[in-house]
Amino acid sequence: MIISKRIEILMNFIEEKKMVSIQEIADKLNISVVTARRDVEYLEETTSNIKKVRGGAIWTEHEKNSEENGNISKDYLNNRFLKQSVTNREGKKSIAMKAASLLRNGDSILLDAGSTLYEFAKSISTNLTITAFITAMNIAEVLEDRENVTKIVLGGVFRSKTTTMVSSMMEQMISSIHVNKLFIAATGLSYTHGFTCNDILEADVKKQLLKSAHEVYWLVDSTKIGKISSFQISPFDASHTLITDDKIKPDDQKELEKWMNVIIA
Repeated sequence: MIISKRIEILMNFIEEKKMVSIQEIADKLNISVVTARRDVEYLEETTSNIKKVRGGAIWTEHEKNSEENGNISKDYLNNRFLKQSVTNREGKKSIAMKAASLLRNGDSILLDAGSTLYEFAKSISTNLTITAFITAMNIAEVLEDRENVTKIVLGGVFRSKTTTMVSSMMEQMISSIHVNKLFIAATGLSYTHGFTCNDILEADVKKQLLKSAHEVYWLVDSTKIGKISSFQISPFDASHTLITDDKIKPDDQKELEKWMNVIIA
């Protein structure tokens, strides 16, 4: 099991049980007690919801933006993805479920990378037969056992920190396909720069994704609104739809509705 998936399972396990022992974690994940203890220490450092106690861990409801928690330990792969996954987690789950409700039987879809898209993949109904073109390995893993989903992984250079695939070869592959719906992410959304992200190679891939879909859905949680990342993906487009969570400020919602379709999850 890759580390990012193990950490995700562990977070959900502690959240569900509220209090667990190190031995219970080791048994649940089929890992050593030493590894279980180290994973708990890691989560205590990188989230505000999990606290290490004598012999185990507890879940607390207090939440703060993970941007304040410092850098994720370099001992773990996929560190940027893990850091993002604990920011506004409930909002991202709501966005994912709302986006998944837009899927229809027979759809062909393109899936971008990111923590909200990861939640989206988990939310896809098992009752739908769809074809999914995938740009991130952790999302492919989520859909691995879904027999109702025909999975096509778009190849490129694998980047472990974000689990994404990038390369000019991948952009050529994307240019040769066309799908009903694209579900895409951004790390920033602003009135001056539109949708932005932090990586120039990922920005190039996202630009190509936008050319390959009939319908475009931006899955962006409310904490990204007003932020500008380093590289522009796209200006606002009236034909696009933004799906965000209900923590969006009323003024922002009203303004964004002038530029594109807005769905509140």
